[in-house]
Amino acid sequence: MVALLFLLACAKLPPTHHGPGFDDLRVRLATEGVERVPTVVVAELSAPPLPAARPLTVIESRLLAGQEHLGEPTQLDPENPEHASFLRNDYVGAVRFGGGLIRTGETALEVRARFIEFSAQTELRTQATGWLDDTARALVASIKLPEIAASAAVSEVPTVARRPVRGANELDGRDNLNLPRVAIEPTAMAPAEGGARWLLVPYLRGYTMHNGGWFLGQEWGTPGGARVEVLLVLYDRRSGQPAWWQAATGRHLQELKGQPSRAQMDQYLLWAEDQVEAQLGAGFLR
Repeated sequence: MVALLFLLACAKLPPTHHGPGFDDLRVRLATEGVERVPTVVVAELSAPPLPAARPLTVIESRLLAGQEHLGEPTQLDPENPEHASFLRNDYVGAVRFGGGLIRTGETALEVRARFIEFSAQTELRTQATGWLDDTARALVASIKLPEIAASAAVSEVPTVARRPVRGANELDGRDNLNLPRVAIEPTAMAPAEGGARWLLVPYLRGYTMHNGGWFLGQEWGTPGGARVEVLLVLYDRRSGQPAWWQAATGRHLQELKGQPSRAQMDQYLLWAEDQVEAQLGAGFLR
């Protein structure tokens, strides 16, 4: 038990960020309270346009055994909102890969699954937003902050900024997201003179379950799994500036499981949710 307590004491907390001039937030919030808005789905916010689709040029194709009869690979169209959210790693829903892999690209050859199918977006959006709403509510209650009823003055929240993550990552090759990596960060919102000063906004970036296959750029492919990505932001509505924020990612890959059942994929999502909840709980307003 002593060794366990020592390890916990030495554990590195998840990275969080404070805006300039926002010290002692917990003390302020304990006095002034916090307003919480329902989960915002990043894929439904405005985003910079993706490069226009070009004819898919297959440099190399590796079909799975017995699939030599398969047709042309899936063309991912940036003008299609479903495809665009997947390419940005903002997708909420199920993904099914099939048909082995192809290599394509102009600057560098990139691997991806031959066929990519999307489903269950509405169902998983409802599930994901409900879960993140509950998680944000529990975080506020866990440190006994007064929660202020939602205000009609909060008509919209800002979109997020996107920052390219340069270089290679130790998870590249088998990770369950598309490359290149792009981080999301909060942007300022319009200042407001009335209503609650502190506004907590949970952003849901991704909530995906999938079978085994190849996400864009992942050389060795991935087994069946799930991925959950969120961004939690506390705004000072008087200035419109983010006062604190934290990103969290949950990721589960089930080794040697290429075609999991629906129940198994749901379990992978539960494990990914657990990881996000643990990260947020350890870093909330720290």
